[in-house]
Amino acid sequence: MGTWQIGSDSWGWEKDFSKQDVMEALSYGLDSGLNFIDTAELYGGGRSEEVIGDIIKGRREEIVLASKVFPTHLTYKGVLKACNRSLRRLQVSTIDLYQIHFPNPLIPLRQTMRAMETLVKEGKIRYVGVSNFSTSRTKKALKALESAQLVSNQVRYNLLQRGAERSLLPFLQESEMTLIAYSPMAQGLLSGRYSVGNPPKTGIRAINPLFSPTNMKRIQPIFHTLLEIGARRGKSISQVALNWLIRDSAVVPIPGVKRRSHVEEDLGAVGWRLNDEELTEIAGVLAMFKRDLVLSLPRMVLRTLFRV
Repeated sequence: MGTWQIGSDSWGWEKDFSKQDVMEALSYGLDSGLNFIDTAELYGGGRSEEVIGDIIKGRREEIVLASKVFPTHLTYKGVLKACNRSLRRLQVSTIDLYQIHFPNPLIPLRQTMRAMETLVKEGKIRYVGVSNFSTSRTKKALKALESAQLVSNQVRYNLLQRGAERSLLPFLQESEMTLIAYSPMAQGLLSGRYSVGNPPKTGIRAINPLFSPTNMKRIQPIFHTLLEIGARRGKSISQVALNWLIRDSAVVPIPGVKRRSHVEEDLGAVGWRLNDEELTEIAGVLAMFKRDLVLSLPRMVLRTLFRV
């Protein structure tokens, strides 16, 4: 369960959804067997960690808990301080997976990893992960560690954004590491909720080039294929899209959770598998999809201002 939205005004925190909504959603997810929660000190300026800390009281042993350190905090002392702050907000003594949120070329990676190893030795974290690292940077991160284990790389990966397949995913598979897929639903585009005639009008989605009229038209054949497969299986578009990700045991998607209904929808993606024929159908339609990466001028300005 991903928690980027928690505490974030850009996602409608306390307007479109509340702390109570999130608490019900995550609690229901835990009750249903979803045990991996991913957050970061960046999300909502720490509010995401605070909310999760309240939710998991008395349930810590049920959860694989992951958080991230922001790239401006990657000096040796900066990592140690950031981790201590996250531990306080989460109200726990140990974070299972502590990840570098983004690489920072201005700070030596060895210095960052030395801090990570200190945290492992102190018992404050169990495993080290990275996020938004290229294949070459992931290899450097592996070499920078001496005693701790690098277990994962969290990157954007979904049916429409498959750059990880070029070299990163094969490398992680070979190295027996996990790819944690954020934005597995392409910010909700793969839910089927949006269309050319019904685009998102506000928030982060409104300035995401995936939601441009050109891309929305080009995506329609993919929607049709997912709909057809879903109809045969009794599944929704989003459930087929998530199941496509978990076809590979090296991939763990973390769909965003704001309400209980989101968790209920996500649960429909597990307990079954797309067959070879269905995977071939999807591969065929994906091969024809070419994303338009060009943003209109207004979108470029908004994207620069909000840095999304």
